[in-house]
Amino acid sequence: MSQPQASSERAEVSFCPFCHEGFEGRAECPEHELTLIPIDELPLHADRPVDQVTFFVDPRLGRGTPLLGAMLVLLGFIVPFVRSLELEASALEVAIDGAVNLWFTPAAAIVLLWILWRRRSRDTMRAARAAVLGLALGGLLPLIYTCRRIGLVAEVHGATVDWLAGLWLMLAGLLVTALGSRRLGSSR
Repeated sequence: MSQPQASSERAEVSFCPFCHEGFEGRAECPEHELTLIPIDELPLHADRPVDQVTFFVDPRLGRGTPLLGAMLVLLGFIVPFVRSLELEASALEVAIDGAVNLWFTPAAAIVLLWILWRRRSRDTMRAARAAVLGLALGGLLPLIYTCRRIGLVAEVHGATVDWLAGLWLMLAGLLVTALGSRRLGSSR
C-alpha cells in the first residue's frame, strides 16, 4: 500500500512582493500583475516605522530612557542615601523614620512604570509625554525638600552630611526621565 505524496500534489503558495498576499496555483498577482515569489524571497519591511510595542521593556518608540530613569530611581531609593558621623541610611530608611514626603519619589517612578505598562502604541505614548515630565519633576520636589531638611538639621547639630550614591542615582533617574519624556512615542 503506497502513501500519497501530499507535498508533491499540493500546489505551492506564492506571494505578491507588493501586497504580500498569498496565492495558490497562480503565477501573477491578480491585483498588481506582478510575478509571485516564494515566501522566503519576500522583502522585509525594516523601513516601516513601529506603531506599537508588545514587550514591556521594549526600548523602541522612546520608551528606553523613561524606563531606565524609573529603574535608577527605584535602585537609588534602596542603596545608601546619606551619611552623618557613623550613621548611614538609604532613602527607604529615611522615609520610614519620618520623612514621609520622600515616598513620593519612588511612587512617581512606579506610576511611570505603570504608564509604560499600559501605553504601548505611538499615539498613547505621545499623549503621556506631559504626564511623564510631571512625574519626573514631581518626584524631584520631595527629594530636594528632604535633602534640605536633613542639611538644616545637621547644621543645627553641628554635624556634616555626606550624600551617597542613592541620592545621585535618584537625581540621575529623574533627570533621564525628564529628558526622555520629550521623545516618548517617537521612532527616532
